[in-house]
Amino acid sequence: MRPDLVTVGGLTRDNVVAADGTVALAQAGGNGAYSAVGALVWRPRVGLVSQAVATYPREVIARLEAGGVDLAGVIWSDVALSSCNWFIYDAGGHRQEGLTSPPEALAAAGYPADRLSPAEVKAWREHLAARDTSAELTYSQFRNTHGLTPAQVPTEWHGVRGVHLAPSQPDVMMGMLDLFAPGGAIVTADPGWQLAARTLDEITPVLARLDAFLPSEVELRALVPGSGLAEALAAVAERCRGAVAVKLGPEGVMVWDRVAGEGVTVPAFRVATVDPTGAGDSFSGGFLAGLVETGDPVQAARFGALSASRVVQHFGADGALPVDRASARAALNLERTRCL
Repeated sequence: MRPDLVTVGGLTRDNVVAADGTVALAQAGGNGAYSAVGALVWRPRVGLVSQAVATYPREVIARLEAGGVDLAGVIWSDVALSSCNWFIYDAGGHRQEGLTSPPEALAAAGYPADRLSPAEVKAWREHLAARDTSAELTYSQFRNTHGLTPAQVPTEWHGVRGVHLAPSQPDVMMGMLDLFAPGGAIVTADPGWQLAARTLDEITPVLARLDAFLPSEVELRALVPGSGLAEALAAVAERCRGAVAVKLGPEGVMVWDRVAGEGVTVPAFRVATVDPTGAGDSFSGGFLAGLVETGDPVQAARFGALSASRVVQHFGADGALPVDRASARAALNLERTRCL
């Protein structure tokens, strides 16, 4: 069965320290995997375009496939990565990143590998910041030399209904837009640092072709510095032909209403969060599914919020698999009733 939705992004392994100090090492993730799982909450089959290193866990690949992810768009590399990103969360859900090490480095440095105290978290962050990582290849570096290209997309996917572009360089996004947009696909994008580090003028060629642009609050403030959220959304909406929404973590999402000239807040679903990693990406996959199904950005945001709530209750991109679409629909319908 051909997928009717496709996500384009990465496959990574991440080391996570949750807000309560729980440690989860070498968790299989990546914005491509998380966004695909977010879309799977609503659709039975989702295509993934990515580059996979040899060290991505094969058992996770098997679970993704069994859950409905079509991997025909993934190129498999024999490159092995020893280093993983660290995502360290505080009680407010804020994340420190930009630190890397092999998973075994934690125990090698004398720290417990299952749970860290607040003092140990602080000391471990300082240890990571002081490490010499010059000889370690990260997934971000791998992606710079193994970029995603339209040529790796199966021909039968060219006519899919919707595509989500997880954070990628502008040239990658433009290439995918050139491939999918002429076929009528709804295309959404998450900027990541790859776009947020640029100016609005620089990314306008991408924005002008998108059906939805989904930055985080940090990314939106970087793109439109010194502005309030509503003002920043309005500035981006002037350059984006489609919907614009900002992801606000536990506070939900604000969707820009072009007619009313104001932001509409869609709350997050309240669940017991185990690991926030991938929340924004899974939201984006769910948003794509909702936008394709309803054509309404506010309704799409509710789809996305539900997808994120399923993912954050587990560690790893495959933790929410297999998905229960019937219960997801029931929860969405209940939320719609409450909003009437």
